[in-house]
Amino acid sequence: MATYEEKSSYCKDCDKKVLKKRKGTNHLLHLILSFLTAGIWIIVWILTAIKFGGWYCSICGSKKVS
Repeated sequence: MATYEEKSSYCKDCDKKVLKKRKGTNHLLHLILSFLTAGIWIIVWILTAIKFGGWYCSICGSKKVS
């Protein structure tokens, strides 16, 4: 199950105010996996929390949002 963060923003391609989105981190899942793997999973958790990819427009998918 993917989680997403959303914020109001302006898209330069759509030329209007839109919701910008980015993939979020399911912290509860990562906490459980960290316990099950005796802490080894924390490395993966940190890498997913960095949020590679960044924000994009929820309408057109453009990365040109501010």
